[in-house]
Amino acid sequence: MAEHVFFPDEPPRPLRIKYNGSLYDGGNWDQFPVRHGWKLETGAEKFPRRRIPQRFHSGIECWLYFGMLHYVFGDQLDQSDFLLRREEDPQQYITTKHLHKYIDNAKEWKKRKLGERAVDIVNKVCEQLSGYGDYYVRNDMSLAIRLVCYVFWNVAVKRDGPQTQTHHVRQWMFTGEIETKRMVAEGWCPLEAAKCRVAGGGVDTPAYLLQLMRVKPGWNKITHEFCKNTECVANNVDESEYVTRHVEEDCTCSHLQANVEQLHAILRDGGVPLLMLTPGSEDELDNQNFKVEIVSKRVGKQYLAISHVWSDGLGNTEGNSLPNCQLSLLYGEARRVLTGGEYVPRYEGGPFATLHTSAARLAHFAGSQTLRRGDSVLLWIDTLCIPHQPDVRSLAIQRIREVYVDAYRTMIIDSEMRHVSASSTSHLELLLRVLHCSGWMRRLWTLQEGLAAKSRLYVLFSDKAVNIATIADELLTKLDRGKLPVMQERIATFAMGVWFTFFKHTIDSASKFERFVNLVVSPFDKSDITKDQLILWNWFNVATRATSKAADRPIILAGILNLDVKEILQVKGSDERMRKFYTLIDDFPQGVLFQPGPRFEEEGMRWAMKVCQYTEEIRYLSGGPGKITPRGLQITLYPSWLFPSRIVFDLGLFDVDNNQGQRAWEQWIKEHNIEDADNMPSVCLLNTEVPVVFEPNETYGIIVHRSEGSRPGSKRSCAVVSLRTTEDSVHYSRYEALGTIKSIASFVQWPDGGYLVPVAWDDQQEREWIVG
Repeated sequence: MAEHVFFPDEPPRPLRIKYNGSLYDGGNWDQFPVRHGWKLETGAEKFPRRRIPQRFHSGIECWLYFGMLHYVFGDQLDQSDFLLRREEDPQQYITTKHLHKYIDNAKEWKKRKLGERAVDIVNKVCEQLSGYGDYYVRNDMSLAIRLVCYVFWNVAVKRDGPQTQTHHVRQWMFTGEIETKRMVAEGWCPLEAAKCRVAGGGVDTPAYLLQLMRVKPGWNKITHEFCKNTECVANNVDESEYVTRHVEEDCTCSHLQANVEQLHAILRDGGVPLLMLTPGSEDELDNQNFKVEIVSKRVGKQYLAISHVWSDGLGNTEGNSLPNCQLSLLYGEARRVLTGGEYVPRYEGGPFATLHTSAARLAHFAGSQTLRRGDSVLLWIDTLCIPHQPDVRSLAIQRIREVYVDAYRTMIIDSEMRHVSASSTSHLELLLRVLHCSGWMRRLWTLQEGLAAKSRLYVLFSDKAVNIATIADELLTKLDRGKLPVMQERIATFAMGVWFTFFKHTIDSASKFERFVNLVVSPFDKSDITKDQLILWNWFNVATRATSKAADRPIILAGILNLDVKEILQVKGSDERMRKFYTLIDDFPQGVLFQPGPRFEEEGMRWAMKVCQYTEEIRYLSGGPGKITPRGLQITLYPSWLFPSRIVFDLGLFDVDNNQGQRAWEQWIKEHNIEDADNMPSVCLLNTEVPVVFEPNETYGIIVHRSEGSRPGSKRSCAVVSLRTTEDSVHYSRYEALGTIKSIASFVQWPDGGYLVPVAWDDQQEREWIVG
């Protein structure tokens, strides 16, 4: 099943979805439930809700899957095209291997008006899934049904124009819990599965990922058993047990040591140390020996920067050395990437592609000629170029961004990618593997390295290094020119969106020319990127990346925002570094009020998150900038209520003393003229993550994260604040708690807890706040 997402290639590990039901009978789709006995002739339900007998369940699956195919393609449908049997296996399976035969001909699609039928049946099927899906359709079959719905809908949109999605269509077309649970069950990181879901990817993306063959080196026993949907800890390193690995497990070659005194001298002199590798004589086993020298980075000297994950074994917790075999690997790959004709820069698409390519080729040629005159190569890798002594280590960390910005090439070395053949793998699959399979993509420090490298970012695969940074651009060009298979277009669009989110919306480190080219060529960059937008995008980037040390997060966040990292490094501890981070910026997105997670507790800082990391769920930071003041964050974008504490009724009173709670309830009803507890037109239910003590004779506010189209009855995130003073119509307040609020008309079911606030939904007003 789901072979269509790889067409014209074959999936490495096809999904197997069993099917033992009958084929569709070819009759009217709407009348199928009547013909097969689970509905009456009138169309009414024959059985009580959720009590349709087991014998009808396979018929429901047939109706929603094969019936849907027949609705669109009619008698031209050969249902056996969608069933797969293998000689060695008597079981039959659902397949979409031949789906392309029915949709590839765009002229026939338009001529037969298949788009109209496709949209109509997708609406019908998604509506029925909402009623039948959770009880009578197996999860695997639900996935199969939704995948075909997704194809039909997107082909119709592409060929027949935009279509209006109903609530049911939106619900079933995106990545859902069925797929994410299956991903986790099959060994994927819960965070990776959650990212597929919250990023708004279609159901086809997890279907694609589930069919990839994951291959790791034999020594890599890492699992995601202890990961959460907000954090991957699989690649975290315990320095006390760290092992620096050789290229082959049975290798016993000696380590080569960097000159630590030279490292210190270059860093203290304001420079950046590079590793110069020069091949020497061969040993008795014909292994190449190398001379290791530490030199200072100079303008015009091309070098390769290495970006890697320490859990893959290329680090060293005890000194600045690596095994000879690893340096031999780095030398060979550096020489190929820096001098090889295959790695001459090439840009596709856009009005400046030829000019951009010519300039880059000239630079590559000049640099490679210099390298060819000698056997040495220059490279930078943290293991040998960042010393362990704290004072000089701090200097090296401050210059990491400079290392990757100035590098002629940056190469990602990831143990899982080293087992993937680039030559036999499509560009789409390569991009998705890097985005979703590599440990490199989940680590914090590699984020800054990838961002700084921009279009010079290469990944080392099993057979060669590939410029992964240009693959998204090339896929975009193919998409624009109609060169991608129609059933891969949505997956490619999602993958490109994820890539551009990470690596296009970055620090402004490129030349004006490159910025201009990016502005013209990329549909994602239509205006200058502001610092506030960078904070929005990169908060997510940092928060979803893993690190063994929480105190590293402010360093990376400051680095990718091009702030002074030195000031961050001068203070110790995660909390103090985050405090320092906030002092380095003037504004912060106002939607931070609605982010779950720990906050600072001192006055003026209670709005601010203590860590750039998701702790409960992935929730995008949102909102325009608010000015950071000594008294708090300026809030102007969200409506709010302002009310005295005495009007709030705490439902928790019933838990303390039921009789006292009942008396307080009756008094509250009387005071607010609520004659009927089953009819309360102007009351809202507030629930908070932590209890709020509404102090007597105080004034409070509820600031609501209200979106377009929010309406009474809908639950919205909110922030509860206590008013301190009002000056010149600005309300100065203290952040109390994050919560949710919704209006209620009656108690159909008595709430488990929370607070009742007698305010009408439409009484919210625009106010300016300073929330401290």
